[in-house]
Amino acid sequence: MKKWLMLMLVLLPLPAAAGLEGLTFITEEYPPYNYRQNDRLEGISIELLERIFAETDTALSREDVLYYPWARGYDTALSEPGTVLFSTTRTEQREELFQWVGPIATNRVKLIARRDSDIQLNDIEDAIDGGYRIAVIREDIGAQRLQEAGVPDSQVHAAISNVSALRMLERGRVDLWAYGEDVAFWLMEEEGLPATDFAPVLTISESDLYYALHRDTDPSLVARMQAALDRLREQGVVSEILGGTITFNTEEYPPYNYLDEDGQVTGSATELLRTALDDAELNANFRLLPWARALTEAQLRERHCVYSTTRTPERESLFTWVGPLVSSTWAAFALEEADIDADSLNDLAELRVGSFREDAVGQYAASQGVPIVVASAERENIGRLRAGLIDAWVTGEQTARLLAEEADLSLRRLFAFNEVNLYLACHPSVPDPFIARLQAALDRARADTETPQ
Repeated sequence: MKKWLMLMLVLLPLPAAAGLEGLTFITEEYPPYNYRQNDRLEGISIELLERIFAETDTALSREDVLYYPWARGYDTALSEPGTVLFSTTRTEQREELFQWVGPIATNRVKLIARRDSDIQLNDIEDAIDGGYRIAVIREDIGAQRLQEAGVPDSQVHAAISNVSALRMLERGRVDLWAYGEDVAFWLMEEEGLPATDFAPVLTISESDLYYALHRDTDPSLVARMQAALDRLREQGVVSEILGGTITFNTEEYPPYNYLDEDGQVTGSATELLRTALDDAELNANFRLLPWARALTEAQLRERHCVYSTTRTPERESLFTWVGPLVSSTWAAFALEEADIDADSLNDLAELRVGSFREDAVGQYAASQGVPIVVASAERENIGRLRAGLIDAWVTGEQTARLLAEEADLSLRRLFAFNEVNLYLACHPSVPDPFIARLQAALDRARADTETPQ
C-alpha cells in the first residue's frame, strides 16, 4: 500500500510556482509616484505596476495594493516575506535588505528652505554648524541620509506626514525639510503654496526609485517583474506614463522665444525648458505661432502648453502653471526723435499706443485707461512706429530693444511700469506627474544658472 501511495505521489504533477499574485504590494503617499486621490491610488509607479501586472498576466490591479504610512510599510517589507514596497530609494545601505526591480525614476532628495530665510549651504557640515532644525519622515531616505552624515538628533524633527513636514517649514517651526524634490514641489502646488516661496539649498541624495521586494522573495518572480518592466521601457510605456509628448506653443518674442537661422525655436526661456525636459526625461514638441493662437490652443486643446506667459488673475484658473521661467520689465517706448514727454501710463491717455492681440502688457495698459491699437504680432509695432501709425509702444523692455536693433530703428524708453515673471501655462489635461517633474527640474536648472549675488 505504501508503495502505491509513493508511486501516486511521484506521478502527481507538482504545483506551479506561485506568480506575482502571491506577493503583497505596499505603497505610501509619495506623489507624483504614488499617492491617493479620491480614495483611488494614482501615480507613476501605480500606473507602471498595473502595466507590469498586465504584461505578466497577473490577476491584480491597483485596488489590491495596500496603502500604509512609510515607516509601517518599510518595517513590513523588511520583516514579512512576500512583500513589495514602493517607491523605494535604492541605496548602498539598503542594497542587501531587499531584492530590487526598477528603476522607476530618479529621486533627488534636497534640503529645502523658505526662500526668505536666505539659507545657503555648501555641504551638510554647514547645516550642522548652523544648528538648523530639519524636518524628516521616519525611515525616509532623507532621514537616513542625515543620520549617516552625522546630523545631531537634536536638529532632526520627525513629522507624521509629508504635508505636516511642509507645513512645519512654511510656519517656521523648522528651518529645512529633507525630502524628495519632485514630491515636495508637487505638495506645494496641492496645498496651494507658491513654489517660488521655497528653494532647494543642498542635494543630500541622488539615486533611483525601485520596487523593493523582501529579500527572501523567489528570484524567479523578481526576474519576471524586471523583464516585464524592461519590455515596457523598450516600448516607450514609461515615457507615456510620465506624460508622453506634450506640445509647447510659443511666439516670436525675443530674447525669450524666437526662431534661429535654422528655423528652430530657441531663446532663453526655450533653452531653459529644454534643459529641464532633458533632466526630467520628458518630451515636448516646440511650435512657434502667432501669440493669440498659441494662447488659445493651450486654453482649448488637451496636452498643449504656451510660454512665455504672464500669470494674470484672469488667466490663473485657466491653466496649470510651471515656472517662473524668466522675468520681464514692461516699459513704454517712442521713436528717438518723437516729441513725447511721458512719465507714467496716465501720460499716454491721449496718444495712440501699440500692442498686439492677447498680450498681457497691452491688456494691463488698457485697464489703466490707455487707448491701445492692437496688431496681430509684436514685430508689426516696429513698422507702425516708423510709419507714424502709433505714437508709443508698450512691451517688454528686452524685446523692444532687440526688435528695434534688428530693424535699425532708434527708440527712446519713456518709462518702465511693471516687473513680471513669465511662465509655462498648460492645459489642465497635461498629466500631474509631467507638471511635477518638470517644475522640479526647472527649479534645478534655474539654480544652476543663477549667479550668486
